[in-house]
Amino acid sequence: MPDKARINAPETSGTPGTPQLDIKWNDVSVRQWRELVRKAGQSNLLQSWPYAQAVLMTERLVGKFATIYWQGRIVGICQVLEQKLLGVFHKVRLYRGPLWLEPDIPQEVHEFFWAEIQKRYPARPWRFRYFLPEMPDTEANRALLAKFGLNRIQTDGYSSIWLDLTQPEETLRANLKQNWRNTLNQSEKKGLALELDTEGKHLNWLLKLSEMDKILKEFKGPSPALVAHLKRFTKDRGDFLLMRALLDGEAVGAILLFLHEGSATYLVGWNSQEGRDARAHNYLLWRGLLELKERDINWLDLGGINPDDAKGVTFFKKGLGGTPFTLIGSYN
Repeated sequence: MPDKARINAPETSGTPGTPQLDIKWNDVSVRQWRELVRKAGQSNLLQSWPYAQAVLMTERLVGKFATIYWQGRIVGICQVLEQKLLGVFHKVRLYRGPLWLEPDIPQEVHEFFWAEIQKRYPARPWRFRYFLPEMPDTEANRALLAKFGLNRIQTDGYSSIWLDLTQPEETLRANLKQNWRNTLNQSEKKGLALELDTEGKHLNWLLKLSEMDKILKEFKGPSPALVAHLKRFTKDRGDFLLMRALLDGEAVGAILLFLHEGSATYLVGWNSQEGRDARAHNYLLWRGLLELKERDINWLDLGGINPDDAKGVTFFKKGLGGTPFTLIGSYN
C-alpha cells in the first residue's frame, strides 16, 4: 500500500473527547504512522506498519491504529491486532504498545489509554485478549493495569537490550565488554568478508538453517512465514538487511536485521562451526551496528535475552554494552 493511503476507514473511539484527552482510531495515513513511529524513538518492530501487514497475511489479524491526544497534540500511538470469526469469536492482540512520543507523560494520560482499551475490548466469553504492554515491570505499572481489571497471565516479561547507536563509533567500541572486544579483534584477523543482502535472495537459505537450530537447541523464534512477509513489506524501502560472513567464499554465519523507522531489531542469527571458530557473530554484529549508523538508525533492540534458558546468548548480547530492560509481562 502506498504511504499516502489511509490505514483503514476512521473509527470513533467511543470515548467522549475533551480538550485535554482523546483517542482516535485509524485516523492517520501510513506515511503519518511511520512518522509517528520514528518520533517515538525507541520503537519496536511489533508496532510497525510492516509487522501489521505481515501478521495480516500470516494470521489474518487486522491492525487497528490508535493515536492518543493530550492538549491537542498526539503524544502516543498504539497498534492493536484483531480477528473476528463466525461473528462470535474475537481475538485481540496488543503487542508492545503503546509507544509514547514525549517524555514524562502524565499519569492521567496512561489511565485514559487503558480505560479506552478496557471499554473498547471488555472481557467477555469468546473474546481472547492478549496484551503485552510496552511498560517497565514496576509496582506502579502493575497497579495501573490492575486498576483497569487486567489480569497478569505471565510473570516473565520480555527482556532485551537497547543499543544507543547515536554514540560515535569509538564510544561504541569502547563500551564493548573486554572479552567481547577481544573476540571481535580476533574475528577481524580471520579473513572474514562481509556480504550485504537487501533483497532477500538468501532469506530461504537462512530460514532453513535457523529452523534446524531451533529444533536442535529447543528455542522459539519467529515463524518463517512471518519473516518472509516482513521481507515483502520492508525490502522496497531498504528496511531489510541480511548480512553474511564469508570465509574463503563460503557463508559461515549470518544475521537478519529489520529496520523500523529510527530503530532496528535483530531477529534471526545463524553460525556454522567454522563461523564459531572464526567468531563470525561478533564480526557480523559489529559491522551491523556500523551499517545501521550509516542508515541513520538510532536504536537497536538485540532481539531478546533469557538469563534462565539461554545463558550463553544472554552473556553474548550483554557483551555489546547496551542497556538491558524488562517489560511488565502479559495480561488479559
